[in-house]
Amino acid sequence: MDENLITKKELLELTGISYGALYRWKRMKLLPDEWFIHRSTFTGHETFFPRDKVLGRVEEIQRLKEEMSLEEIARHFSPNVSGEISITAAEAVEKGIAPPPIVNQYLAAKPTEQFDFSGLLELYIFSELLREGQLTRDEALEMAETALAAEDISEPVVYLLRKYGVAFCLTAGEMQKIAFDRQSTLAAQVAVSARKAALTELLRQKGVSI
Repeated sequence: MDENLITKKELLELTGISYGALYRWKRMKLLPDEWFIHRSTFTGHETFFPRDKVLGRVEEIQRLKEEMSLEEIARHFSPNVSGEISITAAEAVEKGIAPPPIVNQYLAAKPTEQFDFSGLLELYIFSELLREGQLTRDEALEMAETALAAEDISEPVVYLLRKYGVAFCLTAGEMQKIAFDRQSTLAAQVAVSARKAALTELLRQKGVSI
């Protein structure tokens, strides 16, 4: 067995949670469906999980349960992107979503007066990619836009590849393996769900209700 996986039995024993709780958390999307990996074994079929991710998530859920309901925890892991908030560019700077020079670069490419959650997420990803210093403005913007277009993929990851000086993006689920030809190089990648969660937490810390 892959040493980075853990069986369902091991997970329940290590964490002390029940079978019922495990699948209730799955139904409520506290644990992503993609983490439930079904494989054939010599005894039949078994469910495996990515060890580090699931143990970290269970630990966080158990910690949050001391202060929050399961419904609130579910919202914490699946932030609302319905566009109900509205923030100006100046407020985005004030709340630490992006520094002024990067906000100005974003607005030069995509002028706007107000950001909803989706717009803030795009700006947030754009800012992080530019500050890493590996991408041009257009490449960072293309990745941020691609991240927002990945709503139909569970736990999406956006990759930016370069081939013969030309950059292009592709998106795959976090647990999926990707392969590309030897002439292509991986320039950057973005785990969209993690960025959503980080932005949601930042906004909550700044007093913005999501």
